[in-house]
Amino acid sequence: MTDAEHSGASSLLLGRRALVTGGGTGIGRAFTEALSEHGAELVICGRRAAPLEAVAAELRSRGRVVTSVPCDVTSEEGLKSLMTAAGEIDILVNNAGYGLQAPWTEVTLSDWRQVMAVNIEAPLRLSQIFVPAMIERHWGRVVNISSVYGMVVGNPYFYDFDWDAASYVTSKHALIGLSKYLAVRTGGTGVTVNTLSPGMFPYTEANIDFVTPEGIERTSSFTPMKRVGDVKDLRSALLFLVSPESSFVTGQNVVVDGGWTIW
Repeated sequence: MTDAEHSGASSLLLGRRALVTGGGTGIGRAFTEALSEHGAELVICGRRAAPLEAVAAELRSRGRVVTSVPCDVTSEEGLKSLMTAAGEIDILVNNAGYGLQAPWTEVTLSDWRQVMAVNIEAPLRLSQIFVPAMIERHWGRVVNISSVYGMVVGNPYFYDFDWDAASYVTSKHALIGLSKYLAVRTGGTGVTVNTLSPGMFPYTEANIDFVTPEGIERTSSFTPMKRVGDVKDLRSALLFLVSPESSFVTGQNVVVDGGWTIW
């Protein structure tokens, strides 16, 4: 019996090592669990040690291999500690994200740069650190987690609150652009770079404070599929993008939004 069979995992990603930033909570935790269940060894990082170690301990109890690394991916010191702990990475999921609500006329450059540091600069630095070795090994997968707000800016009349998030929207547009650029630079090397853009997933740690029954109903009515997203919808999309079968898919933005952005 193989290790994957013994732990109840599939062998889709057996022998691959994956790094998920922001991998201890919300959508990141769902990604961590999905990759682990399909045979990958996991390295997860985030600023808070407790949620990282909680998910790592749970997965280890199922026989999975998970390393948790508390660090700040916007600092060079944090990146250095992550690089040392992670070793060689085959799959990089740049999931850590940060959003800020502030009137665009008043947002400070300090706050603006903090959003950019997490949402666009960290994915660039992590790609610089881990992708060259993927190229040398002729295999690698990079998935940058953007948002539907990397495609549209959001109709302010749609929301229960005053929607003004210029830094977040700009950073997510930039992340899609970075993914396309890196896809060109890594083309033909065995490495693919894609973006995964979630739509409305209200029942996550990042969004739960904004959820109201009225908001869910309105969001569902504005979505062709007539419902909001569930994390399982994102898991399957991620697994496709990191799988061996996706070798001819690069530079793409896979949108998982129930059709919200098509009308």
